[in-house]
Amino acid sequence: MTAYLDREKLGEWIRRERKKKDLRQGDLADSFLSQSAISHIESGKVHVSKEKIEYLLEKLGLDKSELDHFLIPDERLEEESLYEELKLKLVAAETIVDLVDPEEGLNCLRSITLPQNHLFQANMEYVKGKAFRIKKKWDKAYDHFFQSIHLVHATPGLKESNIESACFHELSFIEYSQNHFHRAVEFAEEALSTFQMNGERQYYYDLIRISQVIYLEKVNRIGEAQKILDEMARGKNHFPSLFLSTGKEASLNAYEMQTRFLQRGKQYPQAIDLALQGLELARIDKMYDRSFELLTTLGSIYIEMNKLHLAECCFKTALSLKHKIKRGYLLAYVYNELGKLYDKQEERDRAEKEFQQALKYSRKNNDLYREVDALLGLGEVFFHQGKYDQAVGVLNDALTLAKLHSLNEKVNRILLLMGQCLVKMGDPKFQDIAMDFFYVNMKSIEGGETMRGPFKRHAAGDPPTG
Repeated sequence: MTAYLDREKLGEWIRRERKKKDLRQGDLADSFLSQSAISHIESGKVHVSKEKIEYLLEKLGLDKSELDHFLIPDERLEEESLYEELKLKLVAAETIVDLVDPEEGLNCLRSITLPQNHLFQANMEYVKGKAFRIKKKWDKAYDHFFQSIHLVHATPGLKESNIESACFHELSFIEYSQNHFHRAVEFAEEALSTFQMNGERQYYYDLIRISQVIYLEKVNRIGEAQKILDEMARGKNHFPSLFLSTGKEASLNAYEMQTRFLQRGKQYPQAIDLALQGLELARIDKMYDRSFELLTTLGSIYIEMNKLHLAECCFKTALSLKHKIKRGYLLAYVYNELGKLYDKQEERDRAEKEFQQALKYSRKNNDLYREVDALLGLGEVFFHQGKYDQAVGVLNDALTLAKLHSLNEKVNRILLLMGQCLVKMGDPKFQDIAMDFFYVNMKSIEGGETMRGPFKRHAAGDPPTG
């Protein structure tokens, strides 16, 4: 039976024990354990390493064995967490295989350790097959695709994944590439016959059908090919994308926007599911910018869920596409999110480096919204490091930009953080900041300010054009 730490209950107990000893958080802070880390431990809402928790117990004169009282056995929780992590790693590997480099994707797959007889084994063999198919190593690709098909048959419940159908489609492509047109037709028929109409990877249906047309034309079965085209034209495939559009760019733009709206409403499972759907479509159509953007948004969702290792996986996968993207402002987006990730992990130097990168790319691309984000992030990093003068400096720059373009939500955050810095410094200008904060919010309540200004707010990519 596995167990996990109930961090919220543990934090409540530590807070009570600290107060019994009449100690403040600051009394226990030192170079290894910051005051913010102690606050995170007591709230239980942000992951702090077990080593730091044990160190805090030691400083409070408490036995480390007390942690055992807060361990809750839960095999299901561990299984769900492992499933989510493995699924994301396989999505990342397939993205790299398709959009970056098949060998690099294979290296990612080699780093994934699957439990024996895990249902993702078939998926892993399928992705390996794709990598070798792209490398034109036909025999190895064949082996992996047939091994995947075998695993689908041996694993209950995998039919709906449509991995079997996908493998047959990939095999038909291999035969076609070697001018074995009749074999290509046979594998395409297998792909269609094994396709589950209500299963996953629905995009394969159209790929299979149009491939059939190409193969049939090569073997001079023109009538059958024409019949398939006629059926497709009449819309008999019944597989429209969630956001049907004549333009792929517009469709993926809709996925990104809807994902963000779900994220703002804290509907995280729905947001993740939609982001993964959009990412799948972007990968298929080699839409590098949209893949980059959706991966970054997915990572930002995982940060909010405190699943920081999954967030880092998303950002690293996005950055593997860095040299393929055209929209430079997207780099400011991912570096800002990386800065937030490292700041949350209390890796301040790394966080500062990422925010500086975000600042560089936001200014290069005249993205004022991301520039304010980067400056605010730097201010928070400096604040956590006790560098209050530096924090106030960058926050002043952020405040100027945010006020100029009526970014009231940003203005509030900046003023609050500046106020905290000035209080720490004992600076009397704190009163001016407090009054500024009051007037900004009073105007907002009265409806006296609106969002206006000539800035480019790249919240979800440029709107699609014809």
